[in-house]
Amino acid sequence: MNHLLAISVGPVQEFIAAARRTRDLWFGSYLLSEISKATAKAVQDNGGTLIFPASVVPEEDLLPDSPLNVSNIILAEVNGHDPQEIFKNAKKAAERRWRDFADPVFHENQQVIRSDIWLDQVDDVIECYAAWVSVTGNYPVDRKRLMRLLAGRKNCRNFKPANGRAGVPKSSLDGLRESVLVQPERGESLNEFRTRWPISILRRLRISDGEQLDVIGVVKRAWERAGERLSYPSVSRVAADSWIRGVGAISLAELISECQTLGRDVLRPLNIKEDGHPKFALFPYEGTAVFRSRYRELTEEAGVDIHELQPLSNALRKLVAQFGEPSPYLAMIVADGDSMGKALSKLESPDKHRQFSQSLAGFAAGAKKVVQDHYGILVYAGGDDVLGFVPVDKALSCARKLHDDFGTTMEKWAAKTGTELTLSVGVAIAHFMEPLEDLLNYGRAAEKHAKDPKQGDKGQSPRNGLAVHLLKRGGGPIAVRTNWKNQGLDHHLAQLAEWINSKSISGRVAYDLRQIAELYNKWPENLVGSAIRSDTLSILKGKQPSGDDSRMEDVKQFVRESVVDSTSLRRLSEELLIARQMSVALRQSSGTGREEAVSR
Repeated sequence: MNHLLAISVGPVQEFIAAARRTRDLWFGSYLLSEISKATAKAVQDNGGTLIFPASVVPEEDLLPDSPLNVSNIILAEVNGHDPQEIFKNAKKAAERRWRDFADPVFHENQQVIRSDIWLDQVDDVIECYAAWVSVTGNYPVDRKRLMRLLAGRKNCRNFKPANGRAGVPKSSLDGLRESVLVQPERGESLNEFRTRWPISILRRLRISDGEQLDVIGVVKRAWERAGERLSYPSVSRVAADSWIRGVGAISLAELISECQTLGRDVLRPLNIKEDGHPKFALFPYEGTAVFRSRYRELTEEAGVDIHELQPLSNALRKLVAQFGEPSPYLAMIVADGDSMGKALSKLESPDKHRQFSQSLAGFAAGAKKVVQDHYGILVYAGGDDVLGFVPVDKALSCARKLHDDFGTTMEKWAAKTGTELTLSVGVAIAHFMEPLEDLLNYGRAAEKHAKDPKQGDKGQSPRNGLAVHLLKRGGGPIAVRTNWKNQGLDHHLAQLAEWINSKSISGRVAYDLRQIAELYNKWPENLVGSAIRSDTLSILKGKQPSGDDSRMEDVKQFVRESVVDSTSLRRLSEELLIARQMSVALRQSSGTGREEAVSR
């Protein structure tokens, strides 16, 4: 008898969502993908024919810099084999792959690990659920029935007896499991106790004051490949990149020299080989080195005295005097395909679905290069899902490229299924010091807004959207959104940022425009247009900085076309606030960051 088999691999929450550092986020995503690859390969090796993913790379190619991310859902045909037996072997493969990562970490760090708690947890990490159905010849119906069964099986989770220990703190990453780290005796402070740990382990774990880690957290922090610790750029490095490019290689020479003097145990060089992060070669160190406010944290994590950083601080001070302080803002990009479920329901056979999966894998592989070409770091690209961090000055062009590449890749499937297959992209601009969990939430909120416009987004259709959110510290969020097929929001914001930097308009005028919008809020439609445009132009002209006046006619034309009532003027004020933040990054990347105080 022939079957369709679906397997879900997890836990997704603990591998991906539970993160305080970009390495936690990236490595958790990578780890889940590697376990899913091993599961898919076992299905394939034991008689299953993969549908999603369409194929898996050989074991020897399962490296952290591999562009292929595998989803935690595996779908396969099973012809003439027992699906239950295939699932058993696949689950064993998933557990073995997890232990490939966990066991070396335990042996390298067992001096600071409670082995009893570790052993309780390590075999209780992997979650595998499966469902299978007999093939009836109607693939869309069979697949729908299968996925409904899998969802039901996942809801009936396997609950094992809890082995909680009184007095043992929970993991700081998600609070689900107890910490596996050794604890001080009663009366001794935790931080003082940890100062006696081997410095090599402290630097490997990069553990913050009071932080606790369970088995997954320790593996995410401490795993190394053949003795090589895989450094992963932090959000601070991404935020600093616009400034670094503006400073340039010659001016950075002294700062780099001081980083080298401190040594790799203090400022570990980034992985910038050709298939790693080549765009970071200009300054192959963490962004912590260019943000003096983070030096105290650096001394605590690396176990050095603050005075040892004085030469680094002196070199940085010279650059700041010339180029200004680096802006601490970065952009998170979260993208997701539209109408994918609708298209899948129209695929008439496993072969069609397999080809569809191959197209998605091609887009995901290309997404890594797109993000890296825009000086960003890709956290995850699996199928139609993309998650990454990019500098603010590159965010919109990166979003545009991802959207266009997805459309090109899926164009033939849109035609075959009669479905509009597009990519909605959310861009969230925020301070790198925001908790990583909050940054993730900001990005996902922007992506949700891109797919589903709010009530205030008058006349906008859902999906195929671009949403840009700005979250300043101490202020409320600013959000704008439009459909990609409309007049490009990305080009629109870039134009406003250019006018701000050329001093054709003031970046500070947004608040005045917002007040005018409120005054015109209840004016009748037949009277408001001319009056509100006149006042808008008057304010823009009156607040114009002394500078280039040649673009004023373009500004006037722009106002005539875009401002028709209080709602459109309020939107313009929000766009100006976002464009102002973009203008800072653009100015810094051009090396002219001292022209105006950097927005904090």
